[in-house]
Amino acid sequence: DEREQTLNQILVEMDGFDPRLSVIVVAASVTGDTPILVREEGVVKLLPISDIVDKYYEPFEEGVEVNTPHLETLSYQNQGGVISPKYVGVKSVFRHKVNEIYEISYIGGKIRTTGNHSVFVWESGKVTPKMVSDMKPGDVLVDLTPKQLEEIKSDESDFEVYIKVYSSDSEMEENYQMVVGLKGMLSQEVLAKEVGVAQTTVSLWHRGVNGPRALSRDYYKHDLPEDVRVTPEFMRLLGYYTAEGYARKEIDFCFNEKETEYIKDVKNLMFRTFGLTPQVERSKTHGAINIIYQSTPVANVFKAYCGSGARSKHIPPFLFEAPYGYFKEFLTGLARGDGHIDNRGRLEITSMSKRLITELIWLSRIHGLKPYFTSFQTKEGRTIAGGKPIHSSRAFRIGFGKYYNIFNDLKGKVKEFKRPIVKSIKKMAFNGFVYDLCGCDNEAFFIGVNPILGHNTNRPDMLDPALVRPGRFDRRVTISLPDLRERQEIIKIHMRGKPFVESVNTEKIARRTVGFSGADIENMINEAAIFAARGQKKSVDDKDLEEAALKVQLGPEKKKMQSEEERRVVAYHEAGHAVVAVFTKGMDPVHRISIISRGPSLGHTLFPPVTERYNETKTRLLSMITTSLGGRAAEELVLNEQTVGASNDIEKATEIARRMVTEFGMSDLGPISYDGNDGKFWLARQMGEGQGYSQDVAAKIDAEVKKIIDESFKKAQKILEDNRGKLDLIAQELMKKETLESEEFERLIGLTENE
Repeated sequence: DEREQTLNQILVEMDGFDPRLSVIVVAASVTGDTPILVREEGVVKLLPISDIVDKYYEPFEEGVEVNTPHLETLSYQNQGGVISPKYVGVKSVFRHKVNEIYEISYIGGKIRTTGNHSVFVWESGKVTPKMVSDMKPGDVLVDLTPKQLEEIKSDESDFEVYIKVYSSDSEMEENYQMVVGLKGMLSQEVLAKEVGVAQTTVSLWHRGVNGPRALSRDYYKHDLPEDVRVTPEFMRLLGYYTAEGYARKEIDFCFNEKETEYIKDVKNLMFRTFGLTPQVERSKTHGAINIIYQSTPVANVFKAYCGSGARSKHIPPFLFEAPYGYFKEFLTGLARGDGHIDNRGRLEITSMSKRLITELIWLSRIHGLKPYFTSFQTKEGRTIAGGKPIHSSRAFRIGFGKYYNIFNDLKGKVKEFKRPIVKSIKKMAFNGFVYDLCGCDNEAFFIGVNPILGHNTNRPDMLDPALVRPGRFDRRVTISLPDLRERQEIIKIHMRGKPFVESVNTEKIARRTVGFSGADIENMINEAAIFAARGQKKSVDDKDLEEAALKVQLGPEKKKMQSEEERRVVAYHEAGHAVVAVFTKGMDPVHRISIISRGPSLGHTLFPPVTERYNETKTRLLSMITTSLGGRAAEELVLNEQTVGASNDIEKATEIARRMVTEFGMSDLGPISYDGNDGKFWLARQMGEGQGYSQDVAAKIDAEVKKIIDESFKKAQKILEDNRGKLDLIAQELMKKETLESEEFERLIGLTENE
């Protein structure tokens, strides 16, 4: 019958059936070697998708979607046909096995994916998802829009990163503190066996004669700085090292003896950064000179951030979020070592490390450059500067046309960019896992060595509406987040078999976890048990549960090296949110304020709902906007300055205001829906198409949104001006204690139970 035919159509686009859950598996996926860029707990990494996803699964587990609350990936935003990068949240990950895949070759690279996976293509000037099995040669894939060189800007004012010179040995530090702390309580023999050192060593530690070498600065011959600020010139030094350096217990730079300018530059940079001069300069190979620095801590810095050995070199992770000027300087140092300019004026950089070249391609595309990628097999038995014969190996190359060559001083514009046009599509046998990111905020993420835009299709709203129109299926089941009672029962289930103190109140925990899914609650209970074990407790208490809830909600606690001025800025920002919330009608009470960094944020102020809320009023929405803008208002009032820390607050406030105008009819434009959500689904929906109203109406919508934001911001400013003393008090306490719980905050601000 018709329903059977419809089901067969749907099954064509799906990958099987999970017998454990009795659900159809919707899984459009790419092979595990496909590079993707992710940000996880504040760290940006470019890795094969399998390296990201596999860690969420047991070795033979598949076909189950796993939540990833702290994972982001590089996606896009479309502004008038200009595709630019943007990080978006990833709801979950998925992997499963298949027996065939498609390989798409396009100008610039290739990807391998399942036939039901979609990638974005340009059709009639619009960004549109298209199934791989329906693609054909000549389709134009979507990549990041290249820029002209004069359009690329480098704002370096807000980028401040420090790296530690002396690497910390947390295990040795813990062992040392334990041995010293148990002096007189356990014998030296027992302690020595426990930490794996000689009894004489324990005796020396107890008598204070010395400590572990790994923790002592006196062990090293040089007086090195504790930390180094990342600057453009330091990036150039890392570029030199990535091309010409090697690190063991020392750092060895190898140059052609004629490259006197580069040798001098490296020496100057090493001295200005670390205060070091070369211990050895030698010429073991004809025509080459080695500059050697005997400093293990500095060698460890280079190894940690750029690798060691030709095949394992990579860029430092923080370069993914650094301004263009930092990348340009890194590229300068790298090109001076491993680059050359051909007779057409093109800059080409060659490396044995595919990871390095892939990272350079992604960084170039993010900044607006358009490089090309090639690889080749080196000749067996070749020699370099009269050295020993070398075995054949695979080499990788990134190239920049003459207008993108940073060493050229050409005036003019790139006339034409090569577009990622599909050359061929080939079906092939495959036996292994394929992978997907699910629930990306805008249904897209970049994939591939030379990145193109892939489509996130593991969602029910991706189906053609013709397949799911009324009458074709008996029912549709929607699973919402658990309410208070359901969360309490889920908490009880996951508490089984774990020791908790008697005072733990499941209802209180359930009220604290509004918005948590069942998986989030499970993660929270497990994390709480881990915190208790680390604290050498026999039972899990409320403090462990609170810390675990924060980790699930915001990410792990991270101690960043912040100056006192930065801590002061964050303290006033968070205090601004809290004080405005107290004096704004309809806001939930402040639960916690902290200036301790978690995930990408430098601080947080929490307002968990007192009760379950299934509807929102205009008054409360305006209160949420006002409170969101309290941080920026405090910055301007106290510091007479603005910081990028308010960006997420502004984004959320603007989103609420725009929805009030376009969806909820809460503006002077009246109860009219302008959101343009007309039910277009996959294969019927085109990303980036125009809104369903005129430019005049769009201008009125923008004016109404601005009016809401401006009025709310003025209200936040007025509240803080009237309560400046309380703002200062809260900020000062945050500077001292870093975290304030609800009871202490209410005491400081002078709230009573009746208020």
